[in-house]
Amino acid sequence: MVSKEASAPAEHASPQGEHSLILDETTIENGASVEPNSVMVPTLTFLSGGVHGKEMPILKRQLVIGRGEDCDVRVSDASASRRHVQLSCRKVHGRAGEWAFRVVLMDLGSLDGTLVNCRRVQRTVLKSGDRVSFGKVVLRFEYRDLADKGFFDQVYRMATTDGLTMLLNRSMITRVLEEEVAKRSRYSRPLAILRIDLDDFRSLSNTFGAVLGDRILQSVGRVVRRAIRRQDSAGRLGEGELLIVQPETGLRGAAVSAERIRSEIERMVAPALRLERKITVSIGVGPCPQDGEGFDRLLQYADNALCRAQARGRNRVEVWKERLELPVAQEAGPVA
Repeated sequence: MVSKEASAPAEHASPQGEHSLILDETTIENGASVEPNSVMVPTLTFLSGGVHGKEMPILKRQLVIGRGEDCDVRVSDASASRRHVQLSCRKVHGRAGEWAFRVVLMDLGSLDGTLVNCRRVQRTVLKSGDRVSFGKVVLRFEYRDLADKGFFDQVYRMATTDGLTMLLNRSMITRVLEEEVAKRSRYSRPLAILRIDLDDFRSLSNTFGAVLGDRILQSVGRVVRRAIRRQDSAGRLGEGELLIVQPETGLRGAAVSAERIRSEIERMVAPALRLERKITVSIGVGPCPQDGEGFDRLLQYADNALCRAQARGRNRVEVWKERLELPVAQEAGPVA
């Protein structure tokens, strides 16, 4: 029997919130410290049509499953539609102040339809133990307790890590940078960051497809993870943008590190993917300001240096200098 919610209009999230996380790293950390069963996370487990037994905590507010390159969860079953089914996750509050996650499944107009417990549905609220199937894909839906240590580790890793590069995600690398800037202000230790942008990444993705774009990001992520030091942190800021935070590092040392990373990406990524054209990056190096205006100014320094690297032909490293605070278009010649 489809629940009453199944006949309600579809929920719509704002474009900015559709792919945001239902749990961030702070909420997960707090959830691990409270009584068991206080945070029950919705989860899908592949029973067939994927890696058998693979468990996927649902951490996004909106999750699309299908064959398409733009789906959050891709399946290889030819009978599945490109965008087959959507799961929307929302936090529901009770009268006594308690809350729980509710997951609504909606078929996206697929040709062969979606079954929940062997009944074809258009839209329904999922309950623990439900089986979702389409084509050869069978998934079990259930709620898992965040207090379980192994499950907590998996959820925390997913909530803080970018799924393609396996670097920190935007939220987490920003948090790391804020903490390092605070330490720098307190202890007067050197701090530098590297802003990295993949050259012509959007053009590559548009020309050769999102799958190749994903493979490039994966390969670049592997190079960066091997290249950074134990005390460094690296994360993905955007489509083809990365950020590396280097504590205890001056401008000269950060520049040397940036050049090593740039050359390694140029040398290793294209051959690993058997591409004829090189995959390169531009890098801007920024130092933490001496006047105490840390976080925003530091990002601005590195961004200005990155803009200079791109303006001077890409595939190069530029280090912030006083003159780089002027827009590139206003400057009358190359940096000395």
